[in-house]
Formats: sequence, structure tokens, C-alpha cells
Amino acid sequence: MSNPKAASQSTELDIARDRSLSPLLLGAAAFAGVTSALALAIVILVILSATDQTNEGAAGYLPLAYAALAVIIAAIAVSVFVRRVAISVSRGFAWLVGVVSFVVSFVPWWGLAGGNPDLGVLIYRGLRVPQGIIQFWDLSLVMQSVDCARWGFDIYAENNGCLADPSIYAPGMVWVQYIPFEIFSESNVGFLGVAMMLVSSLALLWLARVSAGIGQIVLLIAAIGGPWLLLLERANIDSVVLWVAVVSALLIRRFGSTQWPWVVAAILIWVVGTWKYYPFALGLMLIPVLQLRRGWIIFIGFVIASAGYVVVTWSNFQFSSQSNSNMIDFGDFVVLGRTPVAARMVALGDFMFFALGLVALAWGIWIARIIVARTTAQSRATWVTWAILAAGGSAVYLASVLIAGFGYGYKAAFLLLAIPLVSRLVGSKVRIIAASGLLVLLSIAIESVVVWNTVLVTTVGVLAAGFALGAGLTIASFAAVNYSATRHRVKTPAS
Repeated sequence: MSNPKAASQSTELDIARDRSLSPLLLGAAAFAGVTSALALAIVILVILSATDQTNEGAAGYLPLAYAALAVIIAAIAVSVFVRRVAISVSRGFAWLVGVVSFVVSFVPWWGLAGGNPDLGVLIYRGLRVPQGIIQFWDLSLVMQSVDCARWGFDIYAENNGCLADPSIYAPGMVWVQYIPFEIFSESNVGFLGVAMMLVSSLALLWLARVSAGIGQIVLLIAAIGGPWLLLLERANIDSVVLWVAVVSALLIRRFGSTQWPWVVAAILIWVVGTWKYYPFALGLMLIPVLQLRRGWIIFIGFVIASAGYVVVTWSNFQFSSQSNSNMIDFGDFVVLGRTPVAARMVALGDFMFFALGLVALAWGIWIARIIVARTTAQSRATWVTWAILAAGGSAVYLASVLIAGFGYGYKAAFLLLAIPLVSRLVGSKVRIIAASGLLVLLSIAIESVVVWNTVLVTTVGVLAAGFALGAGLTIASFAAVNYSATRHRVKTPAS
């Protein structure tokens, strides 16, 4: 692994004043301003819904809406008035992130499993993590489906005789029943859940190692935040989706000048897509493969395989989508999503959220265009890994929270994949780049801690994801032009 300080210096956005950049700088500033205005407008429309005399629920969410307005204004103000943030941390800091993640997730489970419920419950309450009915609740539901399928039950049928309700997971999930020794069974949930805690913590450690200093601090905060710990406490299979993104980026970073890591990444992404459908969005990470010789075969093959799977399992896709809609909670209980927030707005709910996402996307594109306009092909090649991570993570987040309209709080974990890219922006000497990076990083930090304010976390989440998607896709596309040639000429330090 390369020295983080040296890596930061090699990719520092030290862009001299150049009149040719003026249109891009003005465009980026304009999109940043419109994005901020839309975020504030969404919260104001929620507050204005209290003017409806028949709205009996306003008293419950208005305090949270006022808090959301104050937090977003503060984040925007900090981003505008802080010119640049350059923080260095020691090499061991990333290990601290991984250790804290595992300890804070493992100790409550150990307390509950070891007959000391007071310890586990107190920690969960203190960190505002809603404890499941049973330990590793989500994983247990998945393994029940796998066991029932192994025993010959139709797990997608009503009153199937094994499950209380039809399984909401895609058919690919039950393929794990064919793995020998029945490792994936409800009887092994405890072992599997702890293993998922460990692997997830290692993934967070790697993200910290490849992030700039302030990004590592945000990841440490996320390691003790409700969304991340909720993901680990439930042992939700979204953890595996995050692992796939990290493993794919790691392989591409080290061996990306050849085709085999792209093939492995495409297979892994496709497999988790067959579990829940929306992880297919990670396919955006494969865009740079188009610049390799016959790389288009890998990308087009992935697209055809993904589309074909959706078509073949169309009825299950519709059922899964409907099940997701049926789970929408309009309260503030670890909930994210366009739908629950739009339901509280006086008008224009869905339109405002899609507008926020699109303008934030354009904002990210404009910032990325400045970066690629003033960096060499060799320098851009070092950004490919961070760009595809940001694009993939934000696409998965938006697929659930913005497009589908609902997601539990642990969906915020996917925005952590954008930190290696965004954390490098805040150290730029170009004010609009630094301000943009800081506002997005603050949004991810808020998203990584707050659980109970649906209005706040959904708004800043869509803002951050839209920006990261635009910036990631643009940098990956431009950098990929000379990606293969640069990898052959310059050996990039392996992570």
C-alpha cells in the first residue's frame, strides 16, 4: 500500500488560475448553488405542510424538519466559508477504523449471546441502534428461505407451509443451498453473522487506507454510527453487496490493465444482482473496461446477462418491488426514501427529489470536468478506482432511496464508497472544488450518524449520491481513455 500522504500529494488538485476554466468554474458554482437551494426547498416544503389544518401528523415530524433545516444551512455555510481542509493522519489510523467497527458491533452481540443482555441493550440504546427481534434478524430470514428451498418448498407461494410469508428475495439467493455441508443454513446464523461483522470491518479498513485524512475521520465516525451498526447488527446481505464493490475496486486497481479482474468483478456484481436486483447498478463500475482490447465484450455481456435475468424472473421482480413498497414506513424509524418524505411535503414532493438528484448529478459532472481538464492522463489514471467506487456506491443508493423510494437506514453504508474520491477534493486549492467536496463529505458524515430524522438524511443523501455519481462517472470515463496505456507505463502502488 502506498503512503497515504504521498498519494494525497500526487493527486492534489493544485490548479492554477486559468481563464479557459472560467466557464467550468462558473457552471460548477451555479449547480452547487441550485443543488443547495433545492435541498433547503425540500425541507421548507415539509415545514409548510403544517399549514394544513387536517394534517394531524405534522406535530410529530415538524421538530425534525426544523432540525434538518438548521443542519443543512450549517453544512452549506461551513462549505462556503472554509477555503480548504488538509488533514494528515498516521498510517495506523485506518486500522483504528477497522478495529472500532468490529469491537463496537461484536461486543453488544457477545453480551446478548453470552447471557448479559444489559450490556448489549445499553450499547445499542446509547448508539441509537434499533435492536432486532432476534440477533442477526435479516440474515436469519434469508437462511430460513434457503432452508425451506432446500427442503423442497415453494418459498414464493402464499401459505407455502414453511415460511410465514413468501420470500421477498430474488431467486438467485437460494442458489447458496447447493454449497456443500449446508454452511448457509439458519443453524449457522450466529457464526455467519460474526463472520460478516469481521469482513465488513475489513472492508471499512480498506476504504480508510485509500481515503485522504478527513475521509478517514468520517469513516471512523461512521464505524460507530447507527446506519453502519444497524447493517452489522441485522447481518443484512447488503453487506455482501458492499464487499463486492470493494473487492472489485481492489482487483481493478492492482490488475486492471488485464481483462480477468474485470471478468471477476462482472461475475460478482451479477451474482449479488440476482439476489436483490438493485445491486445490478454496480455494473457502472465496469465502464472503464470499454477501453481495453475486447473489453466491450465484458461490459455488453454483463448488460445482457443482467437484463436477461430480470426478464426471465419478471414476475418475481414485480413481487419483490411491490414487497418493498409495502414495507414503506412513514415514521422516523431508521427510514430513508423519497416516498416517506414526499408524503410530508405540501406539494411537488417527487418532482423536487428527482430535480435534486439530477442537478446534483450535473454539479458532480462539472466538478469532474475541471479535474480532468487540468490533470495529466497519468494522474487521471490514479483516480479510476476512486471514481468507480463512488459511481457504484451512489448508483446503488439512488436505485433504492430515490428511484424505488424507500430503504432502511443501512443503505447509507453505500455512500461510504464515495469517500475515497470525495475526500480528495477538500484539499484542493480551487475554492469551488474544495467547497463542493466538503459539503458532500459533511452530507455523508450526517448520513452516517443520524438515523431518526428521515427528512434530513434522505435530503442530504440524495444530494451526496447525485454528486458522487456524476463525478465518478465523468472521471472514470475520461481517465479510461488512456487507462490501459498508463498502467503499462507507470506501475501504480498496489493496495
